Amino acid sequence: MRSSVLLTALVCTGCVSIPDSYAPPMQRHGIAGPDNRGLKHFIAMNDPAAPVHFLRDIGPTLENGLWRWTGQKPTLKFFLPSVAHLTLQVDFSIHDVILQQTGPITISYFINGHPLDKATYAKGGEQHFEKAVEESWLLKGSINVVSAELDKIYVAPDDGAKLGLTLIRAGFRE
Repeated sequence: MRSSVLLTALVCTGCVSIPDSYAPPMQRHGIAGPDNRGLKHFIAMNDPAAPVHFLRDIGPTLENGLWRWTGQKPTLKFFLPSVAHLTLQVDFSIHDVILQQTGPITISYFINGHPLDKATYAKGGEQHFEKAVEESWLLKGSINVVSAELDKIYVAPDDGAKLGLTLIRAGFRE
């Protein structure tokens, strides 16, 4: 009897099925969306996060702790959690020396490629631009692009530096 119990025990352990082994599934990364870390709806040029907003023609150097030189088409990006009742606001300065060389400067403002407005500046000093933006032009919860195109810029005779205006702050406000 003892041998039959032992035989039964051996047979039962020999009939255990070993699970099939499978390789782990291929690892895939999610599709990366826009990196919105650090993007704001309004930015001052002396904010440490300001360079994250620059797309084109804005100098890397903060001047006098307040402003940055631009080229002919300064372009910035902003993240908008909401798009209702917003205005574009831009504070900048045009140096008298530049206006003496170029004459009045006309600036065209664009939001996500849409022409917002055009303004001509004949006097130097600090300037403020503000205009309501069509809600349908803006992307809620996403990146929005603002550009200002100067019709002419100053080219320094000494080193060929191309100077537009001095940008102080820009973005969207309610």
